[in-house]
Amino acid sequence: MKTKLSYICFLLVLIICVSFTNISHGIELDPVKEQIEDTVKLGESNPGKKIFKTELVRQAIFGKWPNYGGGLIKTKLVDLAVMSAMMRKARKSLSDKDAYSMTKTDTLVISYRGGDDVFKIKLQQRGSLIEPANMRRPDLQGKDPKEHAAFFLASFPYSTIDPNAKTEIIVIRDFGEERYKVDFSRIK
Repeated sequence: MKTKLSYICFLLVLIICVSFTNISHGIELDPVKEQIEDTVKLGESNPGKKIFKTELVRQAIFGKWPNYGGGLIKTKLVDLAVMSAMMRKARKSLSDKDAYSMTKTDTLVISYRGGDDVFKIKLQQRGSLIEPANMRRPDLQGKDPKEHAAFFLASFPYSTIDPNAKTEIIVIRDFGEERYKVDFSRIK
């Protein structure tokens, strides 16, 4: 009897702990201080392209990223990890102020490397097509022509997407399209 009661109390405490903790399944919209600090440390300990092999960033990659025909889903934490890794490679550090300001964005950015014929990048969730609020092509002149591929950034307000949904990224080209299936619930 005493063992059963102990077991039930333990189970009850476990349920309460799990219910009230800030466990996130999906894109983290409001990262806490510890998450931000841990993400910066992750980036600093994996400088340059090594960051793309970490679990956090690897979950946000689709296609052949960082090569032609692939992309990166730049959530708040993924963007923070990549930025701190690139700054560490340049022998610089990301300031706390800059790190916290990066997490205040209200848009999810999809980075895509493809050809000059990319017309638009859209998202599809649960049958709904989501248009980007902004799409631009940064100027990458001066890069090595062997590594150069057209680079596109499409911004989607977090208010228009479900951060836990299975999603299809649709890259519309002048003639045809490419589709990439991703699961936002696996990305932080």
